[in-house]
Amino acid sequence: MARKSKGFSELIHQEQDYGQAADKSYKRLRKKVKKTVGKDFSENMVMNPQGVAKMSEILQAFVEPYKETAHDFAEVESLLGLAVLAWNIALIPKKNRQETMDSMLPQLTSEMDQTIKAEMQSLIHELIERKDRYFSDCKRFITSFDLQPQKGSYFLSVAATLEE
Repeated sequence: MARKSKGFSELIHQEQDYGQAADKSYKRLRKKVKKTVGKDFSENMVMNPQGVAKMSEILQAFVEPYKETAHDFAEVESLLGLAVLAWNIALIPKKNRQETMDSMLPQLTSEMDQTIKAEMQSLIHELIERKDRYFSDCKRFITSFDLQPQKGSYFLSVAATLEE
C-alpha cells in the first residue's frame, strides 16, 4: 500500500478539526438561539440546509472591508455583532431604521464616551449602506452567531431565518 503524503495527512486533520469545530459551534449556537429567540426556533434549526447560501459566508463577505480593523478575537466578535445589528436594521423599512437604531444604541453604548458612540453609529450607518448596496438580494434576518477561535483564525456559525 502506498504511503500517504504529509500534505494529505494534514488535510485530513484539517477536515477533522473543521468538523469538530462545526459541531461544537453548532451546539453553542443552538443554546444561544434557545436562550435569546426561544425553544421553538432552536428546535427547528437545521445545519447547512440544501440549496440555501451559508449565512456565515455571507456575513464574512459583508465584513470583509472591515476585518483589518479587528486585531484580536474580542474585536472580531464585536465587529460581527455590529454587522449583525446593521444587517438586521437594513432589512426593516427605511422609514423605521433610525427609530430602531435610537432604541437599540443606548443599550450598546451606555458606558462609552461621545466620540466612540459617534464612531459606532457612523460604522453602523456604513454597514447598513453596504448591505443595501451589495447584499440587497438577501432578505434573511440573522438571529445569532457563534465565533470560535481556531488555529490563528476563527470558525463562524450563523443562525438565520430561511425566509427570503
